[in-house]
Amino acid sequence: MPQRNPVYAAKEIATIDWLSDGRVDLGIGVGWLREEFEAVGVDWANRGRRTDDYVGVLRALWCDDPSSYEGEFYSLPACNMFPKPVQQPHPPVHIGGESDAALRRVARLGQGWYTIDRTPEGLAEPLARLEELLAEQGRTRADVQVTVSPYFQGLTPDMVRGYAEAGVDRVTALFWAASADEVPAALDEFLPCVEAASES
Repeated sequence: MPQRNPVYAAKEIATIDWLSDGRVDLGIGVGWLREEFEAVGVDWANRGRRTDDYVGVLRALWCDDPSSYEGEFYSLPACNMFPKPVQQPHPPVHIGGESDAALRRVARLGQGWYTIDRTPEGLAEPLARLEELLAEQGRTRADVQVTVSPYFQGLTPDMVRGYAEAGVDRVTALFWAASADEVPAALDEFLPCVEAASES
């Protein structure tokens, strides 16, 4: 998020939400590769605070008319942006990250947490911490959707059931296909996982 202009991002996401009749979820992160920040001329050290500021700009443009925002890294004079998102008050913002700072950001600003490379057993501690941080913000676990990707660990029906028991709302998985012709077969391999999810 901190590498992008928040006004353009707000307009793009709102337009896609409008065109899709309210089916957009926005996933954001603060970034992890210093060289990317250097390449686009954005200060690496302040990427977390800049992300928070930019989310404030998004919300102002999505929810207010006229919209304005005054923050540490961005000043938005009073303006109008249309179309507004279909989803109210705005498309859900899912925040990715594994650090305590990421969990604090989810508790303050997010409607979702996206985590990767965790087993079902490895979720107990971060989810307990997330609940604690949400409580500090006057929120509950019901306010946040948790999505996990096992990343390179693969995905099995037992893992899907384990994630459901751990309190995960959605599971995303990687698959590999060398051509478009291989995609249907790769997706078919997940059918037992889909069945496990529907049972959970």
